[in-house]
Amino acid sequence: MRIFRHHPVRLARALIAASIVLAAGCGGGSNSALPNSGNGQLCDSNAGSISIARPTPGFPANGNTIEIVSSSSTDDLHGNPGAFDLNLNNSSISTSPLSILPDTTGPHPYTTDFYYQATLPAGLPSGTYSVYLNAPNSPCTPGFIGTVSI
Repeated sequence: MRIFRHHPVRLARALIAASIVLAAGCGGGSNSALPNSGNGQLCDSNAGSISIARPTPGFPANGNTIEIVSSSSTDDLHGNPGAFDLNLNNSSISTSPLSILPDTTGPHPYTTDFYYQATLPAGLPSGTYSVYLNAPNSPCTPGFIGTVSI
């Protein structure tokens, strides 16, 4: 009769190998392509309505930031705001990545409002700019949001 024994070294090696495979499969970040944002589609094509929140004609620019408001929290933008930025004049000028912003005094154009903010580049000259939602690490087409005067 043969007696089977546990081999602690083999078991330890197997556990280490399995944990490496699992850790590699769980890696992620904002550099991966976003869902629903492939070639030819608008960046965040599953978004609800999005508009400019600030600056607005009756509200002066808040230093060097621009704010947008969205009607949805189930889209790519809300799920991964750092993967998006804003392009002014259709990609000639890019902002910092977007971040979620609580804004209780902001405009409320939708039933539910979700705010995002980006930093404008330093030294941006005054003028009127067209604003586009962009996902720089995705092959999507930037989507027009509106215009701002800075």
